[in-house]
Amino acid sequence: MKVIPGSHRGGRLNEAGKASIREATKEVPCPVAQGAGMAMRPLLLHASSKATGSSRRRVLHFLFGPPVLPYGLEWA
Repeated sequence: MKVIPGSHRGGRLNEAGKASIREATKEVPCPVAQGAGMAMRPLLLHASSKATGSSRRRVLHFLFGPPVLPYGLEWA
């Protein structure tokens, strides 16, 4: 997993905003062991490399937060 530290502070970003942050801020690797979990803030720009080997990657994405969201966001 790779993340752009602090990128969640900008709120919801369009593609140009994401590209701008990626150019200005170095991504940081966050190794996650097989079977482990990782907690991060919503809206944090993140990516992972393509899976290797014959096994499939599984991702469970849970969102926890306040009833009223900032930046004009709404719960589905």
